[in-house]
Amino acid sequence: MKPIMKTGLAAMTLASLALAGAAVASAQEATDGFGFFSEHTGTFNGERVRYRAALDDTVIETETGAPAVRFVSTAYTRLDVEDRAGRPVIFLFNGGPSVASMWLHMGAFGPVRIDPPEDVTAPVPQTDRPVPNPYTVLDVADLVFIDPPGAGFSEILDAADSQALHTVSGDARAVARFVEVWSREHGREASPKYVVGESYGTIRGAVMAGLLSESMPLDGLILLGQAVNMIETSQRAQNTLSYATNLSALAAIAAFHGEADTDGRSIAEFVDDVHAYAMTTYLDALVRGNGLSEDARVSIARQLEAMTGIDAAYYLENQLRITKRAFVMELLADEGLMLDMYDARYSGPVPEEGSRGSAPYGPVLDLLPLALETHLSETLGVTLDFDDYAIRAPHSGDWIYEPTGGMGGPFDDFNYDASIAQAMEANDAFMLMIGTGIYDTTTTLGPARYLAAQAGYDRDRIILREYEGGHMAYTNEAVLERLTDDVRALVSRD
Repeated sequence: MKPIMKTGLAAMTLASLALAGAAVASAQEATDGFGFFSEHTGTFNGERVRYRAALDDTVIETETGAPAVRFVSTAYTRLDVEDRAGRPVIFLFNGGPSVASMWLHMGAFGPVRIDPPEDVTAPVPQTDRPVPNPYTVLDVADLVFIDPPGAGFSEILDAADSQALHTVSGDARAVARFVEVWSREHGREASPKYVVGESYGTIRGAVMAGLLSESMPLDGLILLGQAVNMIETSQRAQNTLSYATNLSALAAIAAFHGEADTDGRSIAEFVDDVHAYAMTTYLDALVRGNGLSEDARVSIARQLEAMTGIDAAYYLENQLRITKRAFVMELLADEGLMLDMYDARYSGPVPEEGSRGSAPYGPVLDLLPLALETHLSETLGVTLDFDDYAIRAPHSGDWIYEPTGGMGGPFDDFNYDASIAQAMEANDAFMLMIGTGIYDTTTTLGPARYLAAQAGYDRDRIILREYEGGHMAYTNEAVLERLTDDVRALVSRD
């Protein structure tokens, strides 16, 4: 098989990636028969399934017909299907803003997965051997894992302007074009289509849903670790709302580590109560600021201590606030431990001053590239050079978050949720599912609830789920089973 060669960059405008009127390339012709194909059998959700695996490429072109991006995706399609056109297809990608899809692929939805210990205090054996994944939804839907431009084995080609692809709109247009082209090349134009995006991928997914509403409307969007309303809920110094929306996550984490006073409540009940308090009493206190009486300040600080395990004195010294970053350093500081930002169930030694230390959750994530290479090379027969596999696209650190409206400068708006409203209008069957790990400090459960509460579309078209895990909540096997059951129910609805 012909290996992928890395190529240079030239010029392409955002408009040349527009959905309307763009040319469709034939991946097989453009790449001289590139692809790795194999057939397998697995037991998924208790059902024996024959399926085809394809690591293949799909080229999207500029309006002048020049190849712009060569996407390399991994697709799993069930073989023993009578009505292929009616079978759902799920397109999946991670965040980054531009990283490969190996987290969702090898952690959750692929036919094999990593298998970290359930005990978060146990050492994580570094193995390259994935295990069968009985939880994958391949029994009810075909799966296409997408690596965005420049990530994984996907390439930005000579006719492309990499700067345009490193923007919210340019990236979303390119991946939306992939969905269109892949669907047409595989005869799946009429199939129900769903998108799963994680972390930054939730912003990409939201914008894509709006773009595709004009040509190939989605039937659903699944946001895992949503960042769609991050402009409203990120912890800038004076973003008062962010401290209220994020309080419930801090409380959940404190409860996990035995540092919160739950008064016998389940974790779900405790989180609900803290969120209700945060969005009423606590938010009111933050807004009142210096107008709050000293007695009220002390009372609030003591309640926050009971909920989060952080001393009331800290809150009194910091305007009744603590950032998520400070929280992970403070909660177990007396034990010389810090928490992981992505999954705060995990803790590790506080690094020495001037040292970054190691992320406590890192050994779990380190399993992913090891397992992916083994799976692709040994099971799918892929002979590509894995030195060319980019976990993160080069230059993605220069990402441009363009505003969606406003008057410019500090008055700009970043209303990515409006694209979801477009998708809702385009397809009455469209559903939005939002899944959040309650022990994640990066994309927390409060902002997800706030997004659902403030949505400009019917609340009954939103499925809100919370899981006892971190940012990649599915590395907890019990969560993985629940998550895939939720996705299976969504795509299997009549």
